[in-house]
Amino acid sequence: MRRIPFWSILFGLLVASSLRAVEIATGMMLGLRYDPDAFYFRTAENPAWRKTYTGKGYRGEARGKLMNVRLAQALFEDEWLSERPFDAAANTARVIDALDFYKRHGVLAISVGLQGADPGYAPNVNGITRQSGPQYGRSGGTLVSAFRPDGSLKPAWLARLESLLRAADQRGMFVCLIYFYPGLDVVFDSPETIEAGARQMTDWLIDHKFRNVIIDVADEWDAPGQKWDQSDYIPQNVGGMIERIRERFQAKRADFTLPIGASASGRMLYPASLAEISDVVLLHGNGRAPAEKADRAQQYKAYQRPLLMTGDDNGRETTLSHLAREQASCEAFFRHGAGWGYTPWVQAERFPFYYLPGPSPDFTDQTPVAERDRAYFHAVLDAMARFVLEKPPEGKKWKSKP
Repeated sequence: MRRIPFWSILFGLLVASSLRAVEIATGMMLGLRYDPDAFYFRTAENPAWRKTYTGKGYRGEARGKLMNVRLAQALFEDEWLSERPFDAAANTARVIDALDFYKRHGVLAISVGLQGADPGYAPNVNGITRQSGPQYGRSGGTLVSAFRPDGSLKPAWLARLESLLRAADQRGMFVCLIYFYPGLDVVFDSPETIEAGARQMTDWLIDHKFRNVIIDVADEWDAPGQKWDQSDYIPQNVGGMIERIRERFQAKRADFTLPIGASASGRMLYPASLAEISDVVLLHGNGRAPAEKADRAQQYKAYQRPLLMTGDDNGRETTLSHLAREQASCEAFFRHGAGWGYTPWVQAERFPFYYLPGPSPDFTDQTPVAERDRAYFHAVLDAMARFVLEKPPEGKKWKSKP
C-alpha cells in the first residue's frame, strides 16, 4: 500500500510554491485522516487537501467523486491515413475548446490515450477501409502511437499532450492518461521496450510537474481474446508495471506522486491482488446492465480505493432507450462508487471526431441522426450535471431531483 510521503504532506505550504493549478490524489495515498475511497485535490492557492467537488455550487453528495468523459482520440494521429486530411494539432485544440462546456456540466476529468483507440474506420461512415492496428500493414492498417518501437516518445504527441494537460490544469480539471491500448502494443520491439515506454512517459510527467494526472497503465488490461501482443506481456505483468511506474517518483526524487491503476474491461472484474497495489480501481462497463454495475460497485467497496468507471458504452445508437441506460448507469456508479465516465463513441471516438455537444439536449428517435448524435451527447452531460451541481448549468430548472 502506497502513501504520499509524510514530509510532502507536512510541508505542503512549501511544496505549493511549485504546484500548478491543481493536484490530484486519493485518500488511500494521503493517510489515515482521509477517506480511502475518495478523490482529493489541492491547488497552489489552497495547499490543503480537499475532496473533489468541494465548494460553492456543488452538491454535497458529489464530494470525493469524479465525473469523466472518455476522449481516447484527443491526441490521435494515424501516420498511415492517406484517404482524408487530418490535422492532429487541430483535433487536440478542439478538445481544449470543449473543456469549458464539460466543466460547466460538472465534468472534472477526461480520459485520453497515448495510442488512441479503434477509430471506427468504415466505408459507409467515413469513407475509409482500414482495420485498427499496424499488424494490417501500411495499406490496410493504422499506426497510432505516441511510442516508437524502442519505447521512445514522439515529440509531436508530447506537444499535443502538454497543451492539453496545461489547458486542463488551468481549469482545475484532471486527465486520466492511458498509456497502452489492446492490439497496439505490437508497435514495440519487445517487452523491454514496453517497459522503456512506460518509464519515459512517467519521467516526462515528473519532469514537467504535471500533477493533474491519473495514470491508467493499460486500457482494458484484461481484454478477452488474443488482443495483446508480446506474448501477453502487459496483462501478465500489469501489477509489476504499476509498481515500477510508481518507483519512478522515488527514483527521480519527485515532490509529488500520481494515482496509478489499470482499467479493466467491460466484464468489470478487478482482482483483489491488483487493487491492493493500485491507487484507484478503474473499470469499463460496456454493455452491462445498470443493476449489475451497482452490484459490482458495492462488492468493490471492500478494496477501499476510489472506484471510477472511466468509460461506459451503453449502446452506440443514440436512442432514447440507450439514453435511459446511460442515466441509470451514471446513477449506479455515482451512488455506489467514486464516479462515472461516459464514452461518446459515435461522436468522439469514431473518425472524424468532434467534442462539443449540440446546442440542445432535446431529441426523439426520429430526429435526423447527425443532429440526434450531438443532442444525445448534450443530454448525457446534463444527466451527469444533475448529480454534482446544485443548479443546472444553463439556467434552466431541473425537471426532477436526482
